[in-house]
Amino acid sequence: MNIRIILLVIFLFLTPGCLHRPRHAWSSKPAQPHEFGAISNFKKSKGNDSASFYQSLGIEYIQQNNLIRAKTCFLNAVKLDDKLYLPWFYLGLIDIDSPAGYSYLKRSSELKPDFAISYYWMAYYHCRLYENQEATVLFKKYLKLAKNLSGEKYRLVLVNQVLEELASGKEGEILKEIRKPLK
Repeated sequence: MNIRIILLVIFLFLTPGCLHRPRHAWSSKPAQPHEFGAISNFKKSKGNDSASFYQSLGIEYIQQNNLIRAKTCFLNAVKLDDKLYLPWFYLGLIDIDSPAGYSYLKRSSELKPDFAISYYWMAYYHCRLYENQEATVLFKKYLKLAKNLSGEKYRLVLVNQVLEELASGKEGEILKEIRKPLK
């Protein structure tokens, strides 16, 4: 009988702490896509935990500025599940100045057409190549998708200024900055 009372007391002391613990992080709603570094699309995956793991690890390496390891992780993620849009997106950012980088961004936008930031970076790529017409179309697509995203306020202002410069035909400070060679 005493053992039952002791177990009941232990149970009563431990239960309240358990009731107030937050649910697992993976069961909560993912952050908004425009919040860099917190982007998650695990729920979009077809159940491939390894692909999601590599995606998550790649994002961690991005945050640490270890682009070589990040790229390896993202390539592994898309090999395991090519329907995850974030690894394609990050691969595009890592190789932003190459046709391969552009194709990765394009794949990301095909998988998630409402992911505004992919269109921004595709437009950026065309802008760097002086392909103004293509850049304009993609910047306008970005504006349409990102107009209500609070985390994109700075970029929205920037894109409107770039579009003004592109429309005027005169390369202003922003276009000069975009077109400046990377170090």
